[in-house]
Amino acid sequence: MKLYLILISILTNVSLYSQSKGVSQLQTVNSKLPATSTYAVVIGISDYQDGGIPDLRFADKDAEAFANYLRSSAGGKLDKDHLKVLINQQATMAQFANALDWLWEICKEGDQAIIYFSGHGDVEKKSLTQPGFLLCWDAPARVYMAGGAFALPMLQEVVSTLSTQNKAMVIVITDACHSGKLAGSEIYGAQLTGQNLARQYANEIKMLSCQPNEYSIEGEQWGGGRGAFSYNLIDGLYGLADGNKDLFVSLQELSRYLEDHVTTEVAPMVQVPMIIGNRITRLSSVDTKFLENLSSGKINQTQIFSPVDSRGMEDEILADMDTTIQELYQLFKIALQDKRLLLPLNACANTYYDKLIGESKLQRLHSSMTRNFAAALQDDAQQTMNRWLSIDIHQTVQSGSKNKSENIPIKVFSDRVKSYPSCLERAAVLLGQDHYLYTTLMARKYFFEGFLLANGNRNPSKEIGEKAIEKFQQSLQWQAEHPAVFWQMSQIYGYQLLLPDSMELFAKKAMEVYPRWIVPYTTLAFNFSQKYKFFEKAKLYLDQAMNLDSSSDKVWIGLGVYHIWKKEYKKAEDAFIKSIQLDSTVSDAYNNLGLVYINMGKYDLAEKNLQKSIQLDSTNSLQYNTLGFLYNNIRRYPEAEQVLLKAIQLNSNYIEAQVNLGVTYYLSGRNQEAEKVFLEVIQLDSTSVQALGNLGNIYRKRSNYPDAEKYLRKAIQIDSNFFQASANLGLVYHKLRQWKEASPFMQKAVKALPKNELLQAVLGDVYAHLDLDIDKAQSCFEKAIELDPEYPDTYRYYANLSLRKNQTEAAWTYLEKGLEKGVGEDQFAFEDLQADPDFEVMRKDLKWKTLMQKYFPDKMK
Repeated sequence: MKLYLILISILTNVSLYSQSKGVSQLQTVNSKLPATSTYAVVIGISDYQDGGIPDLRFADKDAEAFANYLRSSAGGKLDKDHLKVLINQQATMAQFANALDWLWEICKEGDQAIIYFSGHGDVEKKSLTQPGFLLCWDAPARVYMAGGAFALPMLQEVVSTLSTQNKAMVIVITDACHSGKLAGSEIYGAQLTGQNLARQYANEIKMLSCQPNEYSIEGEQWGGGRGAFSYNLIDGLYGLADGNKDLFVSLQELSRYLEDHVTTEVAPMVQVPMIIGNRITRLSSVDTKFLENLSSGKINQTQIFSPVDSRGMEDEILADMDTTIQELYQLFKIALQDKRLLLPLNACANTYYDKLIGESKLQRLHSSMTRNFAAALQDDAQQTMNRWLSIDIHQTVQSGSKNKSENIPIKVFSDRVKSYPSCLERAAVLLGQDHYLYTTLMARKYFFEGFLLANGNRNPSKEIGEKAIEKFQQSLQWQAEHPAVFWQMSQIYGYQLLLPDSMELFAKKAMEVYPRWIVPYTTLAFNFSQKYKFFEKAKLYLDQAMNLDSSSDKVWIGLGVYHIWKKEYKKAEDAFIKSIQLDSTVSDAYNNLGLVYINMGKYDLAEKNLQKSIQLDSTNSLQYNTLGFLYNNIRRYPEAEQVLLKAIQLNSNYIEAQVNLGVTYYLSGRNQEAEKVFLEVIQLDSTSVQALGNLGNIYRKRSNYPDAEKYLRKAIQIDSNFFQASANLGLVYHKLRQWKEASPFMQKAVKALPKNELLQAVLGDVYAHLDLDIDKAQSCFEKAIELDPEYPDTYRYYANLSLRKNQTEAAWTYLEKGLEKGVGEDQFAFEDLQADPDFEVMRKDLKWKTLMQKYFPDKMK
């Protein structure tokens, strides 16, 4: 019968301090236990990748110490063919699973298998379906189901297979009660993990470092920096636990030793190890000479390591191969290291693997090649998943127009990211349908496919939305109740399918599965405020997010975005400043704050924050676009062109940046270049109202009224609330003297921009020609003069109104006032005045010739 010793130390930040013990070199041990082969997997994680997971102080040192014990004579002198050690960043979930699979394959009946895990454990929600997770190095701080965290049912499957299929007795040693704020802290996630670990392994020996309501302690008094449980565990196995001096350490003796020493040494804090199982089981044999040195203080654990430099199985097998196979095998390993997994086709790990797997002489290496390849196929995808979950990609506000239909940048994913679904599917095929990771990998495959489809272009599209929803539904078939899937489905209903009720429904599903994950709250609030202008609902979810975690910078960013869309810029400024105080490394906060300052007219502060945003993330095209928008506003056109070209270089499909570049050219008098840019944008996206509207305005300025009308009407058909296009189309019809057509567009324009003197004046002229309401026309002219008494066109239109009211002298007065202020302007060109039918009667009067000679002497010789 095999003996599987599983040591899972999930440690704490609680620390005690005192002097370390003296040490000397360990001598050889004479084993008196039945001869077996021993294989071990040792995991230690103190420095977690995600800053939201509190680091531990000595978890990695505990793991290294235990690995040293196993390498020593006392621990079995394990070489690299018998021992796998993963410390900190090496201990990804995929590599942990790879190591466990190695144990599955390598162990035979009568062997020993040791699994040592030193790190965090947690539960995010009290539920029978969430028994807990061991957090690997690449675990996200929230949504453990997304990967990076090893679910206890998967560990149970590994252990059960080892114990039943291989007739193993499994010993589980856990240290799952830790301190530090994790996702499940408020529901006692660490304690629940410990309880569930204890329940997971029926008919197995279990050793827990403490009771479920206690914390595990680590400090410098144990070996200069170790965990109390781990340090005493190794001392006990060396022989200090041999109470009856029979030169064996039994489970009963180790239990008593741990309870006595750990409990005493951590006082006045409380930590009582829990031991369950067959107490007569022998765990180790004792070397009397070594024990004498250990007891006298001549040696301790830090000086035990004695490296084993034997040639490994891989070296032995390859030594008998010809050079072609040896070189191909090295190419395979290099491709794994360089992350060339599926591409390029002629020089990737997959191609080398397919060739090597057909070599029968390498059969003994085939399983390790398969495991290593499968693990490599998962690691990068997990890193990308973590970024998507930890950074709310929907909380950055674009510069430019604020109309509802404004297009969202088309996201260009790298070829490597696009390959992740294929990588995950390939990993699943390599491991096989019976593997405990198969369903998880297939679920992630479909999640990635849906995510890439939906987030490549988040503009309204029923076709894209329905295809993405189908992918996410397939993901749920493989792994039900996945909050990240519900979150993404919510986004699709909000952006592509324009169904706000469904958007809210699926966001709530994500919240129900993981109530403390704030991203569904903040993205829902963003969508309600930005897309639908449902500000009350947006505020409701922001308040809930704030109640969940008021120290989250993401919540404050969400609140700031909410205030931007409400045009409450001072409140938005305060929110973004607060988010930066909480985390000064998030580029989105600076981008959004810069946009706030643009709207507040604080251009120096805007530039400073936008430059900071780019400094933090120089790969984000959106931030360059915002800076270009600022430079357009303050007429620094060369700089605007430079940063907008950079935005387009980073994302060639970024419509908004191209539109802003066209605006740069237009404002700097480069109309032909502007026209070219807008036409190119329309080829990329025929629904870009900004490009259509700006192109129509260029044609209006050129007096190309047919093309101006064509493009402006297209823009309005796409977005009837696009008031800028309405204004320009109204001006086109005004110029064409099509008063009825001009009236509705000018009314809409004035409603949107009541303080624009040009629009007020033109609307007044339209009213005057329609004879609808002379008083309305006069009111418009009075407002225009109040807004800008120097604007000449108002007086020209006022002259026409006076003629219609038979107020001839007033007409001459207004006309001359207009001439005084407007000679040289388009509306006061000599040829235009001479051809204007409104002044036909006045042109018959001698006063007309006198005025023309006065203001246009060169024309009236």
